[in-house]
Amino acid sequence: MRDPLSYRGGALDRANLLRHAADPAELARHPGARFLVYWRGLHPVDPARPVALRLEPAQVLPLIAAFDPPALLLGIEAEAPLIALDLSAMDGHGDSGPPLDPSGGWTWQGLRAFGAHLPAPETALLAYARGMLLWRSRTRFCSVCGATLRFEEGGHVGTCTNAACATQHYPRTDPAVIVLVVDPAGRVLLGRQPQWTPGLYSCLAGFVEPGEALEEAAAREVFEEAGVQIGDVRYVASQPWPFPSSLMVGFTATASGADPVPDKREIEDVRWFTRAELDRFGSTGTPGPDGHLLPGPDSIARLLIERWRRG
Repeated sequence: MRDPLSYRGGALDRANLLRHAADPAELARHPGARFLVYWRGLHPVDPARPVALRLEPAQVLPLIAAFDPPALLLGIEAEAPLIALDLSAMDGHGDSGPPLDPSGGWTWQGLRAFGAHLPAPETALLAYARGMLLWRSRTRFCSVCGATLRFEEGGHVGTCTNAACATQHYPRTDPAVIVLVVDPAGRVLLGRQPQWTPGLYSCLAGFVEPGEALEEAAAREVFEEAGVQIGDVRYVASQPWPFPSSLMVGFTATASGADPVPDKREIEDVRWFTRAELDRFGSTGTPGPDGHLLPGPDSIARLLIERWRRG
């Protein structure tokens, strides 16, 4: 059965022992190697097959020789290396990506545009590749001394090239909490940020700060953004969110039903909604009759809302 959340549910062998010993350049020449490629936020998609498109060595080795793109070992699939490759240095056709497919059968698309339509293991794989490559692109220099980094262990560790420093840098994930708040009248608290699609409302969320438990972060964020005190904070599920490098930790909570007040900095509007009102919300980008829109089907926010709607 498909995992109800996108971007998780993967079963890839991440090949920890091979990662410590292998050079991605050597693994790329393995005859069975396959490549998940990424270009400026986009992935190649074949509309005819609901899988992440894997390229063969013959398709990418000339590109590696010409551009020396960042590469890292994702793991072992079908007894061969699976490698993530960042082709962002290549020129594209406008915003449509490099012309790598001679047949013209696939296109470059953002992960959120198609993630909800792929099997969970495929979305998990793309989330893993995307998150790691974004980390690589944003972690090029040592944050301690400023020297360049040399990437080792299959591309998963950046070591400072300054011998006097030699600090090692590892991929990071930023934990964030997202909370569906319910009141005694059977309403949920949803808000919207000004930069969102018009009409979109979602659960309140925010990043965990140093020295906070997850439940404490949930209570703080709801109070800061809506002026509502919550209790009975309960964990529901978590979801990798590689946009760029978060882990969304989902909770439900209760509140008295006091009138919310948006902070007007992060949240421009926040209000209570009944089930009947949510039934009039639109989805998949099309607002409902009242002009309101649910979060995307690939998000944990949508999962929290739908669980509540179903009782």
